[in-house]
Amino acid sequence: MRYFILFALLFISFSSIAQDPWKLKATNLDSKNYYGVTVANGMIGIVSSPEPFKVKDVVLAGAYDLYGRGRVSNFLRSFNLLNMRLEIDTISIGSNEASNLVQELDMKKAAFTTSFNYIDKATVTYTYYSLRQLPYTVLMDITIKAKKDIIIGGASVMEAPDALKDVQNYYNEIDRPHVVISLLTSSAKSPTGKLTMCASNTFLFSEPHGKEPRVIHEMWDNNMHLMKFNRKIKAGETYTFSIAGSSITSAHHDDPLNEAERLTIYAKLEGRERLLLFHQKAWDELWKSDIQIEGDAQAQQDIHSMMYHLYSFVREGTALSPSPMGLSGLGYNGHVFWDTELWMYPSLLVLHPELAKSMIEYRFQRLEAAKRNAFSKGFKGAMFPWESAATGVEETPVWALSGPFEHHITGCVAIATWNYYCVTQDKVWLKEKAGRYFLLPQISGLAELREMVLDIMISKM
Repeated sequence: MRYFILFALLFISFSSIAQDPWKLKATNLDSKNYYGVTVANGMIGIVSSPEPFKVKDVVLAGAYDLYGRGRVSNFLRSFNLLNMRLEIDTISIGSNEASNLVQELDMKKAAFTTSFNYIDKATVTYTYYSLRQLPYTVLMDITIKAKKDIIIGGASVMEAPDALKDVQNYYNEIDRPHVVISLLTSSAKSPTGKLTMCASNTFLFSEPHGKEPRVIHEMWDNNMHLMKFNRKIKAGETYTFSIAGSSITSAHHDDPLNEAERLTIYAKLEGRERLLLFHQKAWDELWKSDIQIEGDAQAQQDIHSMMYHLYSFVREGTALSPSPMGLSGLGYNGHVFWDTELWMYPSLLVLHPELAKSMIEYRFQRLEAAKRNAFSKGFKGAMFPWESAATGVEETPVWALSGPFEHHITGCVAIATWNYYCVTQDKVWLKEKAGRYFLLPQISGLAELREMVLDIMISKM
């Protein structure tokens, strides 16, 4: 039920004022009652803010460390690599300067757009994407339509979350005959030092090579630096630029610092049009599996919202699995519960088995930890933890008694595994993977379930 409560909160905080089946729109934002909307690609999640050009959270799937609540592993906030500042005629644009501010989530395109006016001088629109085709890369598009002659100052700001330590900031310009790449890069250690977290971004300008604005780097303090540019825009002119960035950790790559810059350079060389083209193609493929409702516009919008978030929080080939809050923030510490197999998994299994396979693979890769957990509780076989994170050991805080006593999660994992075969009829997978579960002598006390599933398997072979 937690997952459905999340959607209810999203609708309350990010109020729907239209019945468009694909779009959620909000006006008159209340910053005190604002949860935020997520664009995510199954690996990196970007959570919106009510303040112009700000991002509330950047969350990477699989990036955990021991800190904060409960003496257990928690999701880490990544570098805020899409925060930016915009000045118009030397005035920095914030909430007080923006009028008629509207935010809209386009679920079909997986795009989050904010638009506003700045007095009588300009209309500003920006959209950000967690690029579906590039797991660690995000893009922000900024468009400024001048109503009068103006000078804009755009700045990309890289800021480290408070929990990270040993922050290192870098700036580099790669000058090649047909392209100049300005790289704003940061790295840091996670709270225990277990992980290295890195992020890098760059500007994508609309001008041809040789006519791009000059980029200047500024170091503000150890936890923040920026790169910026200025440009004149004439009345009636529309100017567009973008920021592409990548974030990755040592949990995902052995050399995250260089890889973050490589991924950002790749995005720069791809260019804005190709990045958006392949992002949309990837989401079009996902939406080939849709649920259509006739005669109830609100129900259709609600269903699309639920599907959009499920698709956003899971990615093919990752061996990662979503928490009840997915990549929408640090809720539930980012831990994987039984909600995954019982509430989220069934619809994904039917609509996109390749996504569901990642969720099952997450459990397979932590089977040895589940065996050790069963042994410590006096059981044979495997006992999956009530709360699971990176390693598959029990991550439930000690004060929450669900850790020792909620055994039914193992049955949920077993049922999900069997259902994967029932839907896909993949006998190679059944022989090489599923047998590792069901041929165990006992599954944490659920002997009847084990015998039932074994009987079904034998009868189907």
